[in-house]
Amino acid sequence: MALQVRPTSRRPKESLPSDEARRLSLFQLFGLAAGGTIGSGWLLGAADAYDKAGVDAPWAWLIGGLVMLVVAGVMVELGTAAPKTGGLIFLPLQSSGPLVAIVAAAGLWIFYAINAASESVAMTKGLSSILPTFLIGPHTTLTAWGWVCSLALMAVISATNLLVPRLVRIGNSWLTLVKVVVPLLTVVLFILSGFDHPHGGGGEAEDGAGGAGGFGAVLAAVVDSGVIYAYVGFQGPLDFAGNVKAEGRLTESARLRWAVYGTIIGTTVLYILLQVVFSSRQGQWHPGRPDSPYTQFAFASSLAWLGWCLRINSVLSPMGAGLVFTHALTREVATLSRAHLTHRGLQTMRTTTLRGRDVYWLVLAVDFVVGVVVLLAMGGRWHTLVAADGVLTLVVYAVPGVALVSLRDKLPPVSPSRDRVRRHAACVSFVLIALILYGAGWTDLWHGMAVLAVGCVLLLGLPVLARQFPTLGRFYDAREHVTRFRRLGSDPAAQAGAYLLGMLALLLVCTLFGNPEPGAPHHHAFYLWGGGVGVMALAVFRGMVWASKRHIGRVEPLLPPPTSLLREQGQGRSREPRQRTGG
Repeated sequence: MALQVRPTSRRPKESLPSDEARRLSLFQLFGLAAGGTIGSGWLLGAADAYDKAGVDAPWAWLIGGLVMLVVAGVMVELGTAAPKTGGLIFLPLQSSGPLVAIVAAAGLWIFYAINAASESVAMTKGLSSILPTFLIGPHTTLTAWGWVCSLALMAVISATNLLVPRLVRIGNSWLTLVKVVVPLLTVVLFILSGFDHPHGGGGEAEDGAGGAGGFGAVLAAVVDSGVIYAYVGFQGPLDFAGNVKAEGRLTESARLRWAVYGTIIGTTVLYILLQVVFSSRQGQWHPGRPDSPYTQFAFASSLAWLGWCLRINSVLSPMGAGLVFTHALTREVATLSRAHLTHRGLQTMRTTTLRGRDVYWLVLAVDFVVGVVVLLAMGGRWHTLVAADGVLTLVVYAVPGVALVSLRDKLPPVSPSRDRVRRHAACVSFVLIALILYGAGWTDLWHGMAVLAVGCVLLLGLPVLARQFPTLGRFYDAREHVTRFRRLGSDPAAQAGAYLLGMLALLLVCTLFGNPEPGAPHHHAFYLWGGGVGVMALAVFRGMVWASKRHIGRVEPLLPPPTSLLREQGQGRSREPRQRTGG
């Protein structure tokens, strides 16, 4: 008689394999992608883009969409080859080691938390059309009641994620459907009604007002006016790549591609059309009023019912995006905790279960505190939050390209042509991200990098403090990784981290001298320093890949099997009981 070994109960508490056993349909994947993308950016970004780039503002949305399409292609290739929930942190950890993963994790953690904060401010702005006591001045500064409302809305977003995850995802999918229909209806009605409307008399905006345009102004608008921020969120399905369900003819990989690519292409077209509508009617916009520009256009065009739909949507759209980011962040932080890069207690069974429901209540509480701190530090200003979010997003999006090329020998084999496209796309996306960060200008880049530095210092420094102060060590449990920089000459993981941090530091210097004032007329120095940024990014990408491959040679990566193999194993298990029963 064979000895039966009873499985231990400790491993489920640490790894929570049941989390990835929950499968998401294509409808839910689209809800994550489009729900995260269509937030407050389309409501508030067009006016800022017009202020920066004038009539050239639609080019900013096109450039932003194309860049995100290239970046998304790299992230989808990595996510489908190694499907893992929480993969934006897990896969860089496997390819490049803990230091690169911590930099990516610090950026991701803060920019997801900033998203919830910025969306709560956007919701407060939307409510201020009915309750004007929330804003003062030119309707951009929060009053005391505005602060209370924003903080309460952040709490509501976090508390909603305490529901059963399946209900959160299904509810978000139907909410996303409403969020998509309203801006589409807005574009169609305004285009059908024509663009030759008289300007609303008495408005502060003047016909022809806006930025001077030009390539430099367009680049500045991509980050500074919320263009990149508006596209952020397409990675929602990739945060849950280990939860994708295959039904019918579409495989898991195909479902991820449909959700991500369809969202980016669709929103690019939608945002360009919304910008065209704004540019043609900007004379009807009163910046001092709390309503979004499109709401004002609707009332000025005697479409009061559409105006009220837009007012409702100005609350629902940010709410849905905040729900997606808050929900996805719990899985990414849990991955960070399992890897011992932050406190291990964030993902134990006790801290992820509430009255029988599988919810990450402790992670939600920590994320809420992070969001409140960021909201207070940035004075509750939506534009400042958006600019910092755009910088952090691009830093996080740069890392998967390095992981894809570094892990190519460990991933399922592909054709030589597809492998070549993967490598070139990863390199191009890395360089493009560096150039757009340079184009954002000194002020926004400095703010974003300062926030990233604070996050890195906390994740790298808290383990050191916990070791030196036993009282703190009893509460905070994480491995100490910062000391690896002492072995910079021999540790490839430290070298990969040094390449990334060094590039970000040099990028700040190049931006200070080459693009201190975004949108201003540019001279030869702008293009000279910009060329240097491109060359530097190419060299850093190759250096990070070289160091990462050496790290992989020393530490075998723990990669999930491809989805096709999991499906075959699942089919084999499902057939086996029927064969025994038939016998």
